[in-house]
Amino acid sequence: MRYRATLAYEGTAYAGWQLQLNQPTIQGEINRVLQLLDGRPVSTEAAGRTDAGVHAAGQVVAFTLHRQWPEDGLRRAINANLPRDIRVLDVDRVASGFHPRYDVRRKTYRYQVVTAHVMSPFQLRYALHHPFELDFERLVGDAGRFVGRHDFRGFTVTQSDTSSTIRTIEAVNVRRDEEMIRIDFMGEGFLRYQVRTMVGALLGINLDRQRRYAERGIRSIDDLIRAGDRQLIGMAAPAHGLTLMKVEY
Repeated sequence: MRYRATLAYEGTAYAGWQLQLNQPTIQGEINRVLQLLDGRPVSTEAAGRTDAGVHAAGQVVAFTLHRQWPEDGLRRAINANLPRDIRVLDVDRVASGFHPRYDVRRKTYRYQVVTAHVMSPFQLRYALHHPFELDFERLVGDAGRFVGRHDFRGFTVTQSDTSSTIRTIEAVNVRRDEEMIRIDFMGEGFLRYQVRTMVGALLGINLDRQRRYAERGIRSIDDLIRAGDRQLIGMAAPAHGLTLMKVEY
């Protein structure tokens, strides 16, 4: 029987979703529990391979079990054996051909930035502390330049097994709640480090402190996309500010 589960996890203690030798991972914990419940090794696939330290509020995972379970009973059984920083929110039966990655219609990632001079310790694990004055209207306008179908080769790792770096971003929503800024990116799919690198570019251009941009004629996000130069764009924003919010099918 094929099942789909929606997960939430606090990613601080894990080396990302994907299995890694001698490292704690989300997939490793899920596989361990499913093997315990089904009496055999169980393979899992996820909608996205979140990196070390990245969180999820709506990750989607699929797996096949020999034993048939009622959905609610399976959810309770998995949660009873998981660490408390990983939770299964719901479980559904799906068709045998369902794949959580290849069948995705839209993903939403959120990046959080705190601009306060002093950051609350309760925000420490879930947002980037960026205690600099930002031009919020410019941030909103710059973020909108990512919308559309572009070649994002400059916003991912230089060595990648991805066949194409062209992606479509459907929307970027920027909201401010006092000193917390939330940036939501919605699209069909994202390259590794793409969202975090886009956030780094937004903050760098907003502060006007990237002199190397001006020296190479870079004055906008459009220029950075066209340049496709990972070294020019600079560092990605830290992983802990990023959360996979939702996956839609």
